[in-house]
Amino acid sequence: MKALWQYDNGILDFKEVNEPQIYFPDDIKIKVHYSTIGIQDLFNFHKWNLYSTQGIAGYEMSGEIVDLGSKAKEEGFYVGQKVSGTPALFCGKCVNCLKGEENNCLNIKPMNGTICQYVVWKSKQCVPMEEDIDYKSLCLLEPVATVSQALNKMHIWDDSNLCIFGGDFNALVMIQLARFSGMRNITVVEPKKVNRDLAKKLGAKYVLDPAAENFETELMKITDFIGFENVAVTSTADTSYVQSAINCAAKGAVILMTVYFDKIKEFSVNSVKMFSQNITITSSFLYTKKILQETKHILNRLNLDCLIPVEYQASQAQKAWEEETKNRYPRIGLKIDF
Repeated sequence: MKALWQYDNGILDFKEVNEPQIYFPDDIKIKVHYSTIGIQDLFNFHKWNLYSTQGIAGYEMSGEIVDLGSKAKEEGFYVGQKVSGTPALFCGKCVNCLKGEENNCLNIKPMNGTICQYVVWKSKQCVPMEEDIDYKSLCLLEPVATVSQALNKMHIWDDSNLCIFGGDFNALVMIQLARFSGMRNITVVEPKKVNRDLAKKLGAKYVLDPAAENFETELMKITDFIGFENVAVTSTADTSYVQSAINCAAKGAVILMTVYFDKIKEFSVNSVKMFSQNITITSSFLYTKKILQETKHILNRLNLDCLIPVEYQASQAQKAWEEETKNRYPRIGLKIDF
């Protein structure tokens, strides 16, 4: 079958690979209908980077079951069923998996990518979708689940506030999920005007350009100089965002990192400020199986169409890759037409 292959130098090119087959009772073979190309697909290969694996590119997909093993059938899956899921294979046996904390799995294994004609995943990786939803929206199940998991670490209630550094995909989903939880005081710090406008459209009350003079003072004015109870860093554009996040945090605030910087980039924080303000700095990686399953019920409530403003046929994947390097869109969609 044809696939978009990611080489160890970061180059993407089409390649003929063996079509995957059913070998085990819990295997599910999926005809991929939709995938995305994202920033992780642009990484050169680094052993320390979970996302920069060599092989088939892509990590978000939706499709249709075309074959499956006997155990998968017993679990309720069937040929013709719409599915999405996770490219991460959790072991299900370690101490964290047994506690229902699969996002902390000690033996997590990333599977082959999704920009290809077929994938074979384990049934525990797949999320069936009975609701009327298009493949484009269903493809975003995995990244939306990532943001949903992250929000569980924050102080979300009706009168709380949230400042997000970054206006990327994660931020734009976070705005919507936070509003569903009752939060109305959401501020976004983002350099690109198109993303600031989109953040405003999706429910951010305030949007600020970090290039503006004294933007941290403007942030504090929003909270009457008390600070934000919740701060999220969703962008890798500038490591200084981490210190800015601490500077605008309220006493007892939670600062959440949903991204990581390149290994060669380092940042420092004002430890006195962090200590005296009783600030918690945390991170969020992936999701539990429970969150992944629950996310399918909220996809139709989100405005996801605007997060994939540009689509290409899979045969144009290299053109989509070139577009992604310009970092102009939250996601770029690929209709798999091989």
